[in-house]
Amino acid sequence: MITTIALASSNQSKKNAIQECQAELSDSTPSCSVNPTKDLPQNEPVYLRHDGKSYHLWYPSASVLKWNTTSEETALLCSGANNVLEQTNKPLNVKTCSKGQEFLVEGATTAISAKDLKCKASVDGECAPNVEPCANNRGVLNKLGFNAGTGGFITYIDSCFDADRSSVLYTRHILPGAAIANAVVADAYQTWRTDGIDAKIDPDALYTQTTQFERFEALLGSKAQAEKYIEPGRTFLNRGHLTPRGDGIFQTWKHATFFYTNAIPQWNVINEGNWNNIEQRVRIVASLLQEDVLVIQGSFGVLSLPNDANQSIAISLSAAGLDVPLWMWKILKSPSKNAGIAFVTLNNPYETKKPDELLCTNVCERYGWTEQDYNNFTAGFTYCCDPNDLVRMVPHIPYEGLVKEVLTPSMLSSSAKRLSAWYHLILVVGLVHLLRMV
Repeated sequence: MITTIALASSNQSKKNAIQECQAELSDSTPSCSVNPTKDLPQNEPVYLRHDGKSYHLWYPSASVLKWNTTSEETALLCSGANNVLEQTNKPLNVKTCSKGQEFLVEGATTAISAKDLKCKASVDGECAPNVEPCANNRGVLNKLGFNAGTGGFITYIDSCFDADRSSVLYTRHILPGAAIANAVVADAYQTWRTDGIDAKIDPDALYTQTTQFERFEALLGSKAQAEKYIEPGRTFLNRGHLTPRGDGIFQTWKHATFFYTNAIPQWNVINEGNWNNIEQRVRIVASLLQEDVLVIQGSFGVLSLPNDANQSIAISLSAAGLDVPLWMWKILKSPSKNAGIAFVTLNNPYETKKPDELLCTNVCERYGWTEQDYNNFTAGFTYCCDPNDLVRMVPHIPYEGLVKEVLTPSMLSSSAKRLSAWYHLILVVGLVHLLRMV
């Protein structure tokens, strides 16, 4: 082949010879790759890897899933009732590389394109309820992910649920920083599921704006007082994701976020305001870190509003629970640096002044996380904390959220010294895609 290239008399013949050489090398060392944004079908399976002991979620280290040799075994999972891979009629399937985007699947007779490897039905995720106590026995741990049968339960989200108040204390997940810039754009919203929720409440009914208005009228003493807070179509309480669907790399991951054990009552203008801003920033930080970051988020306290006698009334969507939180918080931690930052948002768009007591000292300006909109109360007053201070103040936050130091923008990359430089960096490297994944 070297002789062929040396004797080539034109640029075109040289190009052809090089391509032939590359093809021969490719044939001798076959490899496979799958681009999540281009090569997956509707009703995609869950991609898994086996570490010798158990299966785990598999995701790209950059833009593609890559098999370096034909001997690398991975798996495809079609979880859900009676769901199977179309080609094998089995839910869990061992898969090896053939070449390019062609794969050999145990039980199939020929190589199959990644675009054709699909489940008979959409994979929406499952809930493994009441796994163990959490939050010093205040809650029970629900696991959200994918049931692989004999392969075990594949966890994506840990959710600590206070069954007494039918309220979520926190959720925990891993955000793959090296993959998030190439995550798929979310498809249609899913149906929210009640697995892991006590039957004493009906969240589907409680989250309707009509029911919310009736509840506020009962709590606050009059229709006129309720009208100050619930304005149908304008201001109301959303099912606010804790682990956001935008953090999911695949559609299957995004679908698995639609459980009520991953939601809190959150004002819609805050959900779409500063809380959304925080979710986007966390994805940007993870992408700049290029590592698997730990994200823990949750609620604290119960929102109180004045009734028609100007008495402070704790707000819940039901007498049986589903408390409306006063605060939402989110911790982002870089395991490699043992550094993190926490964001805290007030869940009250009707507040007009900074609360007298914060959960922890505001360190936004000190560590370079200042954002002008954080002082917009309608969008949700927001401040930053040393994660260690927040963990000390909120007893149900796992100690896993503790860090050695506070994460700063200067620790992310040499060109991201200040937050004002981030958006220039986003445009340069194409990370603006991250802002569209919610």
